[in-house]
Parts: sequence; C-alpha cells; structure tokens
Amino acid sequence: MFASAVIINICTLYIQYIHRKSTYRHEFNMDTAPIPQENMPTINTSIDLGDHDRDWFVVMSKLGNRSIRSNLSSVVGFYVRRRKQEYLEILAYTARKYGLTEDECFHRLLKGEDLGEPVANFTEPKPKIPDEG
Repeated sequence: MFASAVIINICTLYIQYIHRKSTYRHEFNMDTAPIPQENMPTINTSIDLGDHDRDWFVVMSKLGNRSIRSNLSSVVGFYVRRRKQEYLEILAYTARKYGLTEDECFHRLLKGEDLGEPVANFTEPKPKIPDEG
C-alpha cells in the first residue's frame, strides 16, 4: 500500500515536471540536448509496483515519448530536488544526534557506514518525514 502511494505521488510529480518542462521549452522556444549517459551515476534496484501504477507509468512514459528508464530517472531527479530541503533538516538533526558534522553524517549514510552511538542525553524531537516518501 505504501509503495503504491509513493508511486502515485511520483507519477503526479512527473506530470507536474513534464508540464513545467514543456511550458518552459515552449515559452523560450528551446530544445533540450540529451544528457551524455556515459557520465551519469546509476542506482541498480528494482521496486515492486501494483498493476495500476505500473500500467500508468508505462502509458505515461509512452505518451511522453520517453523510455521507462529515462522517465524514471527524470521522476527521481525531480523528487530529489523537490524534497531535498526537508531532508536537509533531517540530516542536520541526525548529525547533531550522533555528534557528527552534516558532511560526515551524509557521507557515512551514503557509504552505508554506521553512525555510531547517539550523543548521551540527546532529547531534541525528531523532525517529521511526510508520508509522501
């Protein structure tokens, strides 16, 4: 159920992204150049989608004349840019909780390293992560 809600939100974000992109391109009469794929970082993972979400994502990709892979890349990029500020607050909280700098905390999480033990008597309330994902 949670995965379906996230995918529905991602699809909604994608529709907003495509609308903004097409509006911007139309207003400024621009064509976008393809991003060189050889220099792009990748994340190899698979996600389970319900039939409804999968079917709509495939149809939306085809209607946008894009591959599913490039569409997913755009959606994830748009999602990260939209939600980054919220997660910066959570990153700062987590860094304080473990007595780390924000950079140290970020890189440890990125590398999958342990954050260590929380600071003794840390009582700051944790910021809320919205249900959107």
